[in-house]
Amino acid sequence: MASEFDIIQRYFDNHADGVRLGVGDDGALIDVGGGRDLVITTDTLVSGTHFLSSEDPYSIGFKSVAVNLSDLAAMGATPQYVLLAITLPFSDEAWIERFSEGLYSLLNRYGVTLVGGDTTQGDVLSITLTAIGSVNPDDALRRDQAISDDDVWVSGLIGLGAVGLSIQEGTLRFSKKDEEDFLLRLHKPNPRVELGEKLAGIANAAIDISDGLVADAWHVADESDVQIVIDFETIPTHRVLNSSRRDQNIKNCILGGGDDYELLFTANTDAAEQIGNIARELDLTLTRIGKVRSGSGVIVRDDGEELTVSFQRGFDHFAKRK
Repeated sequence: MASEFDIIQRYFDNHADGVRLGVGDDGALIDVGGGRDLVITTDTLVSGTHFLSSEDPYSIGFKSVAVNLSDLAAMGATPQYVLLAITLPFSDEAWIERFSEGLYSLLNRYGVTLVGGDTTQGDVLSITLTAIGSVNPDDALRRDQAISDDDVWVSGLIGLGAVGLSIQEGTLRFSKKDEEDFLLRLHKPNPRVELGEKLAGIANAAIDISDGLVADAWHVADESDVQIVIDFETIPTHRVLNSSRRDQNIKNCILGGGDDYELLFTANTDAAEQIGNIARELDLTLTRIGKVRSGSGVIVRDDGEELTVSFQRGFDHFAKRK
């Protein structure tokens, strides 16, 4: 069976006049005049694929907004509106009320307005959000603008969402307090909206880390026709993972787990001072983890060795599962 990415490229990659950037990035850039481009993105969360049916509906509502605002952040856009399409297998008003509370908690934080959508009944709970924002056309962040000799940066801590999923599945164990930290990052990620807005015009390329650090770095490398080299030891992660970061399960979570919704971005070396100022202003950890160079794909440097890792394309909804 064709992969998710092959299906998109083969059947749905069609551009039109007025579309500055279409299929293949975190969002579409549409020229509507007036000095600002529209940025539009959409994501679907499906019960059994993206969350458990038993999960707190507040968290489901929260995350359905977070993953979309994270895409807008990766484009440097200011979020403004969302549309919600939800398929419900039930009519449980207590569940719906709790879901809406989670949804609006994040919408209200960023002043985003729900302006419409669709509600239907079906066999499987499915939530699709379309988020709309705007950005100065000259400052939009894209995947295809990384330049050789750029520094590679990430925000926040990496691997926490994947460790949270492993805890939920029972394959990793930590103290109760640390497990709560990891599960919070899995179920209620914080989209880096303010960071994306401040990086617009400073960073050269950006992407949100949803599929996994290496997979999303690969998307930037592929679109920009460059190679990204990541120094494994410099990747920031939770304090309890540092001593075991070379354990294969932990290493996989850091490099390939996904669900972090942090930003990976590249910038000219001389932008380091500006980036440091942004980190202090937002009280947010921003860490330089590698370089862009000529070549292709992603290389992870560890203990003096350069390793080509296997999980470069990221989560594929149509890949065979064991």
